[in-house]
Amino acid sequence: AVVSTQSTGDHRMLLQFAEQHKIVLNQILRQSTTPLSEGPFKVLVNHTRVLDFDVKRRYFRQELDKIEESNRREDIAIRVRREHVFEESFRELHRRSPEELKSRLYVIFEGEEGQDAGGLLREWYQIIAREIFNPDYALFTTTPGDKVTYVCNSFSHYNPNHLDYFKFVGRVIAKAIYDNKYLDCYFSRSFYKHILGQQVTFKDMEHEDYSFYKSMLFLLENELEECGLDNLDFTMEIEEFGVSEIRELKPGSRNVVVTNENKKEYVKLLCQMKMTGSIRSQIKAFLDGFYDIIPRHLIAIFSDSELELLISGLPSIDIDDLKANTEYHKYLQNSLQVQWFWRAL
Repeated sequence: AVVSTQSTGDHRMLLQFAEQHKIVLNQILRQSTTPLSEGPFKVLVNHTRVLDFDVKRRYFRQELDKIEESNRREDIAIRVRREHVFEESFRELHRRSPEELKSRLYVIFEGEEGQDAGGLLREWYQIIAREIFNPDYALFTTTPGDKVTYVCNSFSHYNPNHLDYFKFVGRVIAKAIYDNKYLDCYFSRSFYKHILGQQVTFKDMEHEDYSFYKSMLFLLENELEECGLDNLDFTMEIEEFGVSEIRELKPGSRNVVVTNENKKEYVKLLCQMKMTGSIRSQIKAFLDGFYDIIPRHLIAIFSDSELELLISGLPSIDIDDLKANTEYHKYLQNSLQVQWFWRAL
């Protein structure tokens, strides 16, 4: 018991040191040749908030390498026609076990000569990343806020195979991370949080549906009676194929009136229903596939913004195009500060 108490005290002191000397610590870890999980700082494996993204990613890759070393298998061929890449890839990989999917993939496009030295696999990932969002599959839809990031489509059950497809997509995205391949696909903050096992919050709604976020903010900041919002209850109306359905935000809440005292809970539950409750089965299917490849505890070391970088990398920016389409206010194109700016980029 004494040893255990002393050990706990040592860990606490180390974490306190890590918080206070975060920059120095991360620099030490970058230069270390010993894997984080085996070195003197291995306690930080369970406290990754003090680690920079590149240090986390290095540890993440080391752990994936261990999984790969213990899972040596034959390569898996994906034989597909270009016109049917999504469906035929689904059929090829859906029947495979999680262990098999950790093997190296190589792609054969029907009717085309040449062996896959990595280029065809990269191209296959690019095609799959586009097809994931194909409206014909009804799996994802753009967020109302920016029309660029994607969330699960609450009407995806229009496609009878939607849950199998979501599991397949989860496997593909995890496999791309596993293979260190970037995908040109961007999801909402809430979706990244689902992957990380984090609870979504009211603040996440700001990125997902800004107008809805503002309306909820207005509700929180004002008296309900003064705004004519004293007739709300703990339900949410869902419209599906022209048919409206009332869903309770929590069991037995149909007759619970929203008041100034409980409106924070109402907003919290309403946002969770929109970002989680209405697509719970889709999220579960996706995560079942994702965790087949990458363990939940391992992906959970990242933040939502870091996970986006892990999946999609940094976007490439055409500086010449950006320069040609820049408007200047209170500055001219030949202003010294503007020239410094472009030189820095």
